[in-house]
Amino acid sequence: MPIKQFEGHLCLVRLELSPSEIPELLTKHVLNYPGASALEAAGAALVQKAFDPGSSADFVQRVCEWGRGHRFMGRVRDNNSPEEVSLALSEGVALAQQGKVPEAVERIRCLRNLGQSFASKQLRFLEPDRAVILDSVIRNQVGYAETAEGYAEFLADCQEMLSAVRKSGRLRQEQAAALRVCDIEAAIFAKIQGY
Repeated sequence: MPIKQFEGHLCLVRLELSPSEIPELLTKHVLNYPGASALEAAGAALVQKAFDPGSSADFVQRVCEWGRGHRFMGRVRDNNSPEEVSLALSEGVALAQQGKVPEAVERIRCLRNLGQSFASKQLRFLEPDRAVILDSVIRNQVGYAETAEGYAEFLADCQEMLSAVRKSGRLRQEQAAALRVCDIEAAIFAKIQGY
């Protein structure tokens, strides 16, 4: 069982995830958090529109609402101009496309009143093949730090799991091939939540 350090404490990581349970976990995640596909499409459209400032601000709001962050959305909109939001998202995507995903999350996190959890949600919907969400549920349950290093570690673990799932032979070939790194994270989240 792996041991991880978290805020100076040693943590035993306890999460078993069988490749064969991933499709059901993903189905349950969609039922509990509907609208992910629409947000991915909105993210792709935003990239095509070169991060129009008004559309960028609307996108951030929609992602925060999807992640149930309504309570602080007003502060995010009040304390960041649409141009600041546009620049943060476009620079974040550019970093992710260079393979610097943790740095991309940190760039988006520079927006005032947007913490790591919601910054990672933004990037996940802009770059679903490259990014994952690291929120308090996963941090607290599995033991990743709320830092760029903690995000990098979780992303690497999800990428390793994705590779292992694809090689496991426990899913149909087309199912395994269709999985993305964000799907592994969603399955982990659903498993922790007990869906």
